[in-house]
Amino acid sequence: MGFSIGDVVAVYGHKAHIRYVGPLPPNPFGKKQKVSQTGFGVEFSDRKLGDNDGSVDGKQYFKCKLGMGLFVTENRARPYDEKDCSATQLQAAWRSYRARQAFQDAAAFNFWNELDAFEEKDALVKNRDVGTPTLNTIKKQIHEQSMVDTLEETNERDQASYLAVPGTDANRGSAPPRSRRRSSTRRSFGRSSVDASSISAENIPDDYAGPRVKWPITREFCLDLVDHYRDNPDVPLPRKYALELIMAIADHYRETMKGAVVEVEIPKKGGSRLVLVGDTHGQLNDVLWIFYKFGPPSATNVYLFNGDIADRGRYAVEIFMMLFAFKLQCPSSVVINRGNHESADMNEVYGFAQEVRQKYGGFMYQKFQEVFHLLPLCVVMEKRVFVVHGGLCRKDNVTLQHIDRLNRQRPCPACPHSFEDTLMFDLLWSDPQHESGRGWSTRGADCIAFGPDITDAFLTKNNLEVCIRSHQVPTNLRGFEPVHDGRCVTLFSASNYCGTTGNFGGVIIFEANLSFEIQEYMAPSLEEIQMLHSETCAATQKVFLQTRIKYLEMQAKRQHRRTAAARMNEQIIEKICKMICEKKTDLWWCFFNMGAESGRVTPAQWREACANVLGRNFPWVYLMKRLHVVEEDGYVYYNEFLNRYRVEFRPPKCKHLNWRRECIARVFESIMSADLSLKETLMLFDRNCDGTVSFREFNELITELDVGMSLAVQEIRRISSFPLSRFCFHVSSTH
Repeated sequence: MGFSIGDVVAVYGHKAHIRYVGPLPPNPFGKKQKVSQTGFGVEFSDRKLGDNDGSVDGKQYFKCKLGMGLFVTENRARPYDEKDCSATQLQAAWRSYRARQAFQDAAAFNFWNELDAFEEKDALVKNRDVGTPTLNTIKKQIHEQSMVDTLEETNERDQASYLAVPGTDANRGSAPPRSRRRSSTRRSFGRSSVDASSISAENIPDDYAGPRVKWPITREFCLDLVDHYRDNPDVPLPRKYALELIMAIADHYRETMKGAVVEVEIPKKGGSRLVLVGDTHGQLNDVLWIFYKFGPPSATNVYLFNGDIADRGRYAVEIFMMLFAFKLQCPSSVVINRGNHESADMNEVYGFAQEVRQKYGGFMYQKFQEVFHLLPLCVVMEKRVFVVHGGLCRKDNVTLQHIDRLNRQRPCPACPHSFEDTLMFDLLWSDPQHESGRGWSTRGADCIAFGPDITDAFLTKNNLEVCIRSHQVPTNLRGFEPVHDGRCVTLFSASNYCGTTGNFGGVIIFEANLSFEIQEYMAPSLEEIQMLHSETCAATQKVFLQTRIKYLEMQAKRQHRRTAAARMNEQIIEKICKMICEKKTDLWWCFFNMGAESGRVTPAQWREACANVLGRNFPWVYLMKRLHVVEEDGYVYYNEFLNRYRVEFRPPKCKHLNWRRECIARVFESIMSADLSLKETLMLFDRNCDGTVSFREFNELITELDVGMSLAVQEIRRISSFPLSRFCFHVSSTH
């Protein structure tokens, strides 16, 4: 851009004057520059926004006040415009604010993360140095006291048996046996009065309106449970039902889980997928949001939860109940990995123990621990993806066979000394690091960190492609964070972790061919999810209603079509029958000439005769089938055919169906009883001897004969006034 000395330009949104044009001085920005690069030396007009007085390294390029001069490349100088400068300054101020905010957020998160790691380290150290030794001492005392009590019971039984022998004097003068005092230690550590049988006998509260467990578990129950927890998160499932689910899932794991490694294959059915979920830490809104966005678990929508469901959040119990229900209904729909917080030492510190005891009591807490000990330590997807909660191990040449043979049905070791304890501890607790090799994690207390070379070695050794782990909030505050050249990915699903960090949650969705996409989200609150669900249901209902309306319209249309077609067919047959009656003589003449005296014609002759007499515009092939005129021998017997159709009088408004028969019978009876000649009888009806009987003549006869019908004149008039359409053309019922 052609500027010369003295021109007014805008540099970084501020007004400046060009004081120098030519090659830029060496290293004006503290970094390497091309010697041949040209630019400008500018003097700012109002503020000290520069870094020199026109001289660099003792060489004077132009003169200005100190702090007012600056050397810039050609593309940094633009024609001066006051509005553009104002806009640029606003943008710069906003970017500066955002940068400071991001720095403060990152600094606060790093500090919070360090404190959280310190708390976990403190919990591990206390469990290792205090908790485990104390528990071992208590167990030892209980065991020793149990041995003493057993010995005392044995001695008492022996003594009683010895004293009971008849004919001996050994008990003479002996002191009475001393009463044995039970140890207070044994009493205090005895079995709780609450057990499975007492919980199973509990009644369901009358005010409980949520889903009720019925075996076998149905999908309807699972979905109802999701709805219940969404709408009533603070109303737990009754303890009786919760115990049934926990014991059933424990039995399921005992029957189906042999090793510590689970191999998972994504269903090959079209549209199937696997949703991989990281830490949720009791944040029910995240799990409900995931189900809302990606659908609930099913045989074709598989969920893999990578541990750390327990602790920190208020609703870990509810999350476990939903997952247990779905897994019992369809075992392949849910896979749950064990995390470092599926452990009693962490649960006592981070809230899950308190949550379970508050909702269900201590016995149920122990049942949860039993289930935790049965969970797998890692998952291998499609023999290519290694999914583990923490990370890789401090030992070299570890294989999946080593992991699979671990004794997982126990608490996580507090002091990883043996090879087996070390593998289990590292799978749950280790973290990745950028440096090669292995180091100590910031979590301390025997926790290690592994570098990219460790990841490559493990994946290569086991013919795997990538390691997906969870265990920590990504440092970028995203839902995921790839490290080690993308071969190790951290996935975290608890958005706005603990309500403070402001991080996104994420899930990875795998298709059947292991193609994948990463979805990130910031889960709304439970109240917002409830509202959104209501709105979605209303919208869905509207769509369903419109679909239903269209369906009903289509059904009505089809029905009307069928009804209309049926009515038209009936009317066609009726009209054809009417035409046959009217042209019966002509039709018989045609048939007779075609079939001579045989009384039968071929179907073709029948169609030809009907076409000649009744008209050629009618579909006689179709009518021949509808009228069933062709007999089994392939001929049409025209006499029988024509005799089917005759005129009958059927007044629809006649009060008595037998009126015609009664009327004829009574008139005939009256005439016969009068003993008239034939001529006199005919004159009764045809009084004017003109060969026809008029209405007047018929009415007079009925009145005079007084046959007892009490037929009003208007009724007779109505009968005589029936149009031709009132006369029905009867088809023999045999056809």
